[in-house]
Amino acid sequence: MVRKIPKRAYDKPTFFEAQVVAYQMHQKDGGTIKIILHADDIGDGDWLMHCYPLTPVAIGIKPLDYDNPDQSKTKSEYDRAFKRFSMLCRDKKFQRFMEELSQDEGSYAWGLGQDENECVKATKKYINITSRRELLDNYAKVDQFNELVKKFEEWLKHENIMGHYQS
Repeated sequence: MVRKIPKRAYDKPTFFEAQVVAYQMHQKDGGTIKIILHADDIGDGDWLMHCYPLTPVAIGIKPLDYDNPDQSKTKSEYDRAFKRFSMLCRDKKFQRFMEELSQDEGSYAWGLGQDENECVKATKKYINITSRRELLDNYAKVDQFNELVKKFEEWLKHENIMGHYQS
């Protein structure tokens, strides 16, 4: 009876650390590499332990360089916007920027000790979202948020220039 490799093996890569212990080069098929890995470290790759010997499996090899950590955990644009939203709303300069940007609306309680909350409200209203979670799956909203960040960066440059002239 043939053991089937589950569909998830093709859809989702499995990452694990292994040590090369031996290799043999063969003229006919290229060769064999023997590796040691700990079965507890393969997570969703448990299907690998149930394959018949000599089952062909594609393995991407990447040597570990401990001086240059793995960059594969780099966050997506959505994740970066989601996290940056919160970080910026805690920033006093961004709060001041949003206060200036929303001053015509008059519906915020700036300067009453709730500036972070007011900044969150003003930022959500500006990019037309009800929850920052919308930044995790809506590229149009991420794009609007990034445009707001660019305006903030321009505002910062202007503030720094004006600060130099006033000093």
